[in-house]
Amino acid sequence: MSESIVIALVEMVIGLLVEGIILSFVFNAISNTANEKQQRSLKAEMNNIEVQNKFIYEQLQIEIREAKHEIISQIKESAAANKKGGNN
Repeated sequence: MSESIVIALVEMVIGLLVEGIILSFVFNAISNTANEKQQRSLKAEMNNIEVQNKFIYEQLQIEIREAKHEIISQIKESAAANKKGGNN
């Protein structure tokens, strides 16, 4: 009787160890899949942000060029007006 109890306990311990190992593999695989999905999502989001930043940068460059041309035009107009006013 005590031999059968020992065998039952050994079987139970071995079963628990095997189940624990199998479950750890399953949870590890699930975790890896979730991490990969999150990394892909973050990479896509970073790409979106990069595209948006590039667009914003290009728009700012256009606005700066337009402002520069406008300022130069105003300076030229002011200089021309001063010349006209100075000659009379």
